[in-house]
Amino acid sequence: MISDLKLFKNIKLFWDIDGTLLKTNGAAAVPFANAVSEFAGVEVIIDRKKLSGFTDYEIAISLLSSIGVTTTLKNITLILENYAEKLPTSLSNGLVEKIENIDGVLESLSKIPKIELAVGTGNFLSGAKIKLNHVGLINYFNDDNLFCASENYWSRDLIISNAKNSLFSDQIGIVIGDSPKDILSAKASGLKNIAVTTGGHAHAELCEYKPDLILREDWQVEDLVNGINSLS
Repeated sequence: MISDLKLFKNIKLFWDIDGTLLKTNGAAAVPFANAVSEFAGVEVIIDRKKLSGFTDYEIAISLLSSIGVTTTLKNITLILENYAEKLPTSLSNGLVEKIENIDGVLESLSKIPKIELAVGTGNFLSGAKIKLNHVGLINYFNDDNLFCASENYWSRDLIISNAKNSLFSDQIGIVIGDSPKDILSAKASGLKNIAVTTGGHAHAELCEYKPDLILREDWQVEDLVNGINSLS
């Protein structure tokens, strides 16, 4: 019962997006690669596994570097704005899906006292909003709680550090993500972390990075709340 789910302390959850809240199944990679290719004048291809957990800025830097191009963060912002313009059509034409029961999980969490929902993602802000809106999850997160990639926070460590600074003195921050980079960035910022196996990384692979907790694909909100209480 939702009414029976209680937290012992005040908690703020920072959710990753891709592989944690939803899967674009390549529908975001296509417009991203197109935007980079248009900027560079050379076709690039995204290796989704290799770049898993990278921020949008880091992906653009990696793709450009692979063809011998270096540029500024301001120019990468322009690339990402082009990508965001292309993204809605690509998502509509693709096979985008929510992680199973994630809307029910967020709905349940939103009704539990002492919990605050936030996003901590490597997505560019516009891209993050477009993805969340596409699958009907945007209303669970206030704009002030969207911690995304930008010129000032272009790496995941910087993003999660910025997210940590939003915590009240009595809050515990927990990062939830599907990649090793989510685990490592949480540890670097001194935050607790929960790994989920709903993305591109298997249980055994995530275990190597020693997350505080791992939830498998079929996890339920009760598993998450019990895990949070065990960490806090």
